[in-house]
Amino acid sequence: MRLLSYNIEESLIARLKKKELYICDVAEDIEDALYHAQVRYYNAILIQTDDIKECIEFLKLINAKHCAFIVVSSNEDKEFEISVLKEGGIAVIPAPFCEELILAKLESVHRENFTKQYNFKDYFILDRENKQVVDLNQNQLNIKGKSFEILSYLLKNRQFRVVSKDEIIGVLWDEPEMVSNNIVEVNINIIRNEIRKKFNLDFVSTIRNRGYKIEI
Repeated sequence: MRLLSYNIEESLIARLKKKELYICDVAEDIEDALYHAQVRYYNAILIQTDDIKECIEFLKLINAKHCAFIVVSSNEDKEFEISVLKEGGIAVIPAPFCEELILAKLESVHRENFTKQYNFKDYFILDRENKQVVDLNQNQLNIKGKSFEILSYLLKNRQFRVVSKDEIIGVLWDEPEMVSNNIVEVNINIIRNEIRKKFNLDFVSTIRNRGYKIEI
């Protein structure tokens, strides 16, 4: 998953990176932050500002259904908080902020992203800590590297929607602008072949002109 931060203390971003929870882009200034929000796909945007106009600018650029927009602010005016929430933000956290509170808010939105491992029905276990996929007898599947990350991302979104190639590249590669869509197809085929070989199961469906979806 990918997170954009602006005007946020480095210690929090360092924790997110260390735990490998998000690829973190740190904006240099407000113009840089707005540019990144426009050209890259983000699962979360975390900014510190007292200006409602800045918040609205961000929210006009993103799909608030798929991107968690969190504001840290010293603005105690309730109208500020109400406006952020009405425009699509999910939280306004008072400054100076508590890192644990922000982590808890992110976890409430991206719960499976904070889970070290989870079982997928009666088929396999996705172990994020060791970056491996094993069946229920602990036999390892050959799903590693970007294939593992793509499978993990598809599973996290399996209840909600189709995930496009552009989104997969945007949230999982450090420099998405340098990556071809073909690399997604290669990794999807690796996932399909491994799961079909192990479970005789057609697992990932292609939705024409839209992307991929877990069908179970």
